Amino acid sequence: MSKARDTLPHYEYEPFNNAALELCLVQVRYPVLPRFAEAGYLSNIQEALSEEYPLFGSEQSMNIVVTPQGVSQAASGQIIRFNDIERRWSVVLANDAVSLETRHYSNIQEFSTRFTEVLRLVATHLKPRLQLRFGLRYVNEFRHKQGDRYEKWRQLLNPDLLGVGGRNVLGGTVEQTVGEVRTNRTDGTFLLRHGFLDGTTVVPLGPKTPQSGPFYLLDLDYYLDTPLTFEPKQAERMRAYNDYIYRVFRWVIGDGELYRQLKGKP
Repeated sequence: MSKARDTLPHYEYEPFNNAALELCLVQVRYPVLPRFAEAGYLSNIQEALSEEYPLFGSEQSMNIVVTPQGVSQAASGQIIRFNDIERRWSVVLANDAVSLETRHYSNIQEFSTRFTEVLRLVATHLKPRLQLRFGLRYVNEFRHKQGDRYEKWRQLLNPDLLGVGGRNVLGGTVEQTVGEVRTNRTDGTFLLRHGFLDGTTVVPLGPKTPQSGPFYLLDLDYYLDTPLTFEPKQAERMRAYNDYIYRVFRWVIGDGELYRQLKGKP
């Protein structure tokens, strides 16, 4: 069976001074490390990571779940989080995965360079043999002064994204929407989650108060579930996934009012 042709437009990269990116995450999963909780097992990688990410501690990881009932959180295990001194970047180490997170995304070059170094340290000190999953994810939460009304989002976003709600087929007042599209591509799986929600899907770090109020979620997740030999050099795949994610993002926001808000002043 042949796959549908990619018809997304191509866009030139440009900076967004008021970007709505709440979280950027890249992760590699590997088979469970049975010695992870053993005393002293992590001392070498902790020392190596602390050169760039000196603030670290153990915490409970939380999975954010978006369902027709809204946004919920579920505990998923113990992790060690390493933060840089400005708390702009976090390395999250678990017994079956390593992630790099930021809430202050700059560009794909810095993102991929940092993650390559993190994977090099994991390969050196933990020595996982296999990579079970690689994923790159960007979580956008669009907020607008008139964004408490779903009707406004029908004007701000590409109408092809909104489906039934966007065409006002059902009538009445739309209070919440949740949508998901998953596509099997030649180099992985692309998952687009979106919806008109309230609150936030991203837990802030430190003492910051979570955002509140209505927003429109655009959660873009590109991943590969094929088991491979563990390989620290992931920059090429990161850039390829990032290129496609950016095209989807630009298609969603269009060139109108939301685009201008996100661009901000130069």
